[in-house]
Amino acid sequence: MKFRCALFKTVIPAKAAAAATGILLLTLLSTPAYADQKGDCGTIVLPTGIGETAPADITSFNPIFSNTAYNEEAGWLLFPNLIWINRYSQIDWYRSLASSVSSPDQGTTYDVVLRPWHWSDGVQLTAADVIYEYNLIKKLGPEWPGYGQGGLPDIIKSFNVISPTHFQVILKHQVNPTWFIYNGLSSLEPVPEHAWAKYSIDQLFQNQSSPKFFDVVDGPVKIKNLAIGLDAVFVPNPAFDGPKMHFDELVFKFLEGDGAAVQGVLSGDMDAATLVPSLWDYAAAKPGFYIQVLPPGGFQNVIVINLKNPHVSFFDDVRVRDAIEDSINQTGMIKLLFHNEGDPSYGPYPPSPPTFVAPSLLAGHIPVGYDPAKSLSLLAQAGYTRGPDGIMQKNGQRLSFIYLLSSGSGNLEEMAEILQDDFRKVGVEMKVHEMDFNQMLALMAGPATGWEAAGVGQPVATYPTGEGQYATGAFQNEGGYSDPTMDKLIAASTSKPGNDALFAYEVYATAQQPVIWFPTARVAILSSNRLHGILDFVDPAGQFSPDQLYCSTNNTVALR
Repeated sequence: MKFRCALFKTVIPAKAAAAATGILLLTLLSTPAYADQKGDCGTIVLPTGIGETAPADITSFNPIFSNTAYNEEAGWLLFPNLIWINRYSQIDWYRSLASSVSSPDQGTTYDVVLRPWHWSDGVQLTAADVIYEYNLIKKLGPEWPGYGQGGLPDIIKSFNVISPTHFQVILKHQVNPTWFIYNGLSSLEPVPEHAWAKYSIDQLFQNQSSPKFFDVVDGPVKIKNLAIGLDAVFVPNPAFDGPKMHFDELVFKFLEGDGAAVQGVLSGDMDAATLVPSLWDYAAAKPGFYIQVLPPGGFQNVIVINLKNPHVSFFDDVRVRDAIEDSINQTGMIKLLFHNEGDPSYGPYPPSPPTFVAPSLLAGHIPVGYDPAKSLSLLAQAGYTRGPDGIMQKNGQRLSFIYLLSSGSGNLEEMAEILQDDFRKVGVEMKVHEMDFNQMLALMAGPATGWEAAGVGQPVATYPTGEGQYATGAFQNEGGYSDPTMDKLIAASTSKPGNDALFAYEVYATAQQPVIWFPTARVAILSSNRLHGILDFVDPAGQFSPDQLYCSTNNTVALR
């Protein structure tokens, strides 16, 4: 699972992916020109997970073992994606390691051509490196954090090298080409076979947090140092085949709270940080800084409900889940906490862009939404009545659950308080228990009775099918949701060309509420006047583009 404490992100527009019908052929974009006036920054200091509402420690640099978004971000800096999807649900070929993908038989065979690219030791990156990573994923099987996304690894019948820069993937059966390219091939990050082949899986695992182990990379930076509990320091990769970096060091600080990051910027110790909504007016009044708002990102705030825990068996009833969703005043939360810079979320589809969103949902025909009267009616239909304390009960069981909240974010705490209030109005009790983010993930991965519900940031797949989150037994289905109709709809969305099956899944999942969605802020970033390019640095799915960061000598900011 690759959760965040809470969530969002951005990047440059690129050529749209070809349609799933007809021969799918995607070609390399020309290299964009960079302005000559970009100056060097020396050292840039940022919090981990900038673009989210709460920082967390980096504990791994190996993309194969990344089980949190923070580790994934670090891994992508060292090992870029084979295919890079930008925030517009388009493939950005300039930042992809592949230069083209074609499916001559419309869904079973995929020809992938690589760009000329090199590892930091000068060795050419080849198809063998991609196949090496795939074989590692096969060995890990269900232990791979991305298991099942895009059908990997089990969907692949053969992986054939045609030449050093050309390989062919043959699947076991025909699928929706857009789905496999967006969710399958894009999940691969080539790793250096010539440097790693001598190590076992266990040795790779044991060295995942050792900077010295990652001497050979193909990304824009190299890891210089990791100080547990303090920071991770990256330096430019001098052999990088992409654009020049404009800094000597890029430091990611590990902080205890989002407010600490903002104070770090205002004190001059950091260059940029996610701006806590409660500090917006305070920061805006300070000279020498500026605020920019990120567009909607690739993550959503959700309450994952534990359907495996008999202590909260009331979650099994879809009427209860819908009633909880219908009690949330998302518009009010956005206005109160997010300075109106946020988007409501009701189901597993992104608020933006509309590329892969069902037309009926875009038109406002959403099965759930803020309606306390409807919420009370649904609970009555399910057989619940108010108890003496105002909490709904049925057969002696109260509608009460414990909500795990990642500590360190005042914004998350405020959201939890509003949720508590909204739920109580319809007779649902949510008791909040704060803990460290990584401890929360460990608890969710433990015994079924160890937790009841948890607030996390959940990714929206680039092609937003639900095989990773809501299919029975899916790798990120921590709550244990299982529904035969949902499984059939997800299977259809991944196997049938076009988007009709995807749209049917989105509508059904929104009505089912396998998790409870609540609004996601459009994150604001507070930056010092010396730093430019922060919006283009941050990407919707977690990838960073450090070449976009630069400084100027006159400290003038051109807001867009």
